[in-house]
Amino acid sequence: MIKLIASDLDGTLIGSDFRFRPRTLQALHAAANAGVRIVFVTGRPLRWMEPVLAQLGQEWNGENSFAFCSNGAVTYDIARSQAVATRTMSGSEVQALHTDLEEAFPGALYIAETLEHVYVQGTYEPHVQEDTSKMVKGPLSQILAPRAEVVKYLLFQGGAVPSNLLAQVQEVVGERASATRSAPYQPLVEVAQRGLNKGRVLADFAQSLGIAPDEVAAFGDMPNDFEMLDWAGHGYVMASGLPELKDRVGRICPGFEEDGVAQTIERMLTEREGRQA
Repeated sequence: MIKLIASDLDGTLIGSDFRFRPRTLQALHAAANAGVRIVFVTGRPLRWMEPVLAQLGQEWNGENSFAFCSNGAVTYDIARSQAVATRTMSGSEVQALHTDLEEAFPGALYIAETLEHVYVQGTYEPHVQEDTSKMVKGPLSQILAPRAEVVKYLLFQGGAVPSNLLAQVQEVVGERASATRSAPYQPLVEVAQRGLNKGRVLADFAQSLGIAPDEVAAFGDMPNDFEMLDWAGHGYVMASGLPELKDRVGRICPGFEEDGVAQTIERMLTEREGRQA
């Protein structure tokens, strides 16, 4: 029986307009009200979450839900409206990585995010949901303090092939940190604490609640979702997801435009009710 549902957001639960589709929202409410824990596991930083979570409405069963932001670097308690845990890199660790990556990718855009600030080196067009008041611009070697607690460090190399860029960054970074990508066709790589990924954070969270992998359903569409989908007993790639992820995971649910997550949750709830009858 499914006790926990973990899902990516962009491309999985919300579309390019950053909104939930009505059927998906209804299915999430039904699952939460049935006592299933809901966790949103996303590459989005915490500062982009308020417009998304606001769509859940005041009737949302927040006691059963959390958001793991920045690929798991930040745990956000939805009921308490606050970050309750972080998994960070120090500014000095990021500076060491930055020195090597800047040599390999001169002229790239570099961003280091903390909960308080966004440090930007290079030409950057703010996201539509960006809080620009938190932005600090300049060479990271000068503006990022050694003791800063960095939740995510990003590299954008215009014109690069996304999959190739990821492989190249991983080669430079080595075992010092984790590197992945979550934007389907953008040459953007996200670097985080060594060993950190969505699957590790989800596994730790489930274990703390006594929930086994076969009691977890997970949904995603991009490479940064792989470890989560691989760990969950019921891990689904969206049919609209990246082909390479579908090949790796194998279990597919209908795409975003078909309300694939909603369809799967509805089926799971029906099966759950049948077992409880």
